[in-house]
Amino acid sequence: MLGEKLKALRMEKGITQEQLGEIFGVSAQAVSRWEKDAADPDISLLPGLAIYFDVTVDALLGMDEIKKQESINQIHGEINRFMVNGEFEAAVAFIREKLKIYPGDWGLMMSLGESLARLSDDPACRAEAIRIGEEILQNGKVSMKGKGTTAANLLFLYVRDGNREKSAWLIKSLPHIWESREMLAPEMEDEKEYEAALRQSMEKAIVFFYRRLKAMDTRKPGKTPEYIQLGVDFRPPESMEIMLKRISDFLIS
Repeated sequence: MLGEKLKALRMEKGITQEQLGEIFGVSAQAVSRWEKDAADPDISLLPGLAIYFDVTVDALLGMDEIKKQESINQIHGEINRFMVNGEFEAAVAFIREKLKIYPGDWGLMMSLGESLARLSDDPACRAEAIRIGEEILQNGKVSMKGKGTTAANLLFLYVRDGNREKSAWLIKSLPHIWESREMLAPEMEDEKEYEAALRQSMEKAIVFFYRRLKAMDTRKPGKTPEYIQLGVDFRPPESMEIMLKRISDFLIS
């Protein structure tokens, strides 16, 4: 990380490795090793390097990014608390304040969109959530998982907005069930671990469908299910026999 930072700062400054070496009394080869993380600068050189490049020593060492990530993680923990408690308006207000500190952070933008989606009865909240979701799907820096969660949110927002054409197009762009993480994970295991991994995936699927059957009576069309934002509780609520019987009764009824 230090090497990448030094290289970026040097190139931004428009100087060569030889020139930087001359300034700090080391060879161009030494600077090259720094930038490849094959060796670190002597600790006594760090303050001078920081002053020369007009950054803090923490920034030079990447500590600023580490501290930022720790802060972001704490923020997401607080957002999750709001969501679990159903305090969606408080979550929206909280995220907006944090975006003033970390503008353009796509993780926070995703959380804002998810929180607004829970307030989709309000046309203004729904419109903003849709706008954010569409921007995220077009962003090359957002992970596939992040885009998948965003797309799932958008499906319900489009339905709620009366735009079934967009929801139909979007759902066709999502992976098939056999392309999901739960289905593919066992295939990554060797022969010795395959059976246990397959059993775990099957148990997750059974718990998920059992919970969906239990929630049928409270389902509201066009409303984003809680498991989209909060994830799925894969702890078996009943014995495997009870869950399988409920699913079997449903399938053959």
